[in-house]
Amino acid sequence: MNETVTAEGRLDVGGVFSRTGDIYKQAFGTVWVIALILFIPVVILNYLSGDGGWFLGLIAGIVQLVASVWFAGTMVKVVEDVEADGVVDASVGDLLGLVWPRLVSLILLGIVVGILVAVGFVLLIIPGIILTLLWIVSTPAMMVEEKGVFDSMSRSSELTKDNRWRVLGVGILLLIAYFVIFVVISLLAAISPVLGIIGGIILVIAAYPYLAIIVSVLYFNLVEVKGGRVVTGGGPTAGIEQPGQVEQVEVVEEVDQGPGGPEDRQ
Repeated sequence: MNETVTAEGRLDVGGVFSRTGDIYKQAFGTVWVIALILFIPVVILNYLSGDGGWFLGLIAGIVQLVASVWFAGTMVKVVEDVEADGVVDASVGDLLGLVWPRLVSLILLGIVVGILVAVGFVLLIIPGIILTLLWIVSTPAMMVEEKGVFDSMSRSSELTKDNRWRVLGVGILLLIAYFVIFVVISLLAAISPVLGIIGGIILVIAAYPYLAIIVSVLYFNLVEVKGGRVVTGGGPTAGIEQPGQVEQVEVVEEVDQGPGGPEDRQ
């Protein structure tokens, strides 16, 4: 049994963070390069958009959205790879390429979830928290199970059922972490724009991968709580085996080509 699942079949929040730390250390080189590729342009554009008017600010926002969802999808594949056979088999290019075909869907998912959660927070905050808990693992569900936008949201709701108080603990820690990162980057930028860029890059490389990996680890272990498991075999072709799933074996009938066989009878 996975260390992030208790003997009673419940999610172990402490185990999620422990497993996240293990994967983060193991795949640090890979995620470091991916973070540099995707987020350095974002940090620079955000800096330039400060005095560049609304148009540059719009471009910076779009680039940040694309980079964020691409990065989140890539981290799902990193965790999937490690969970399958204990090592990162895929290259940086492979990992980025695996997300590319689903990038538009991931962006749409991020927009839909973001708008609905924002509306929920406007409506007395509590609905926003509930919706966040329901859809917290919708991105991994989309990447691993190749579901559409609303099917991924439904799958996330299904997986988090019966463990939402434990998921809430993970979610609160994530929100605190994101808030601290935002405040630190803002303070550094207020002291010096260059310091803001350097500090932003360092924090993005160090913190964002860890936070994205937490969500992916949470997904895989909620799957295990429900009786599924990661398909072994390693590499980017790993996936999820659902409870009760039966491997289909194709039976091929051997045709007798000898005397008296079907060909001779024609």
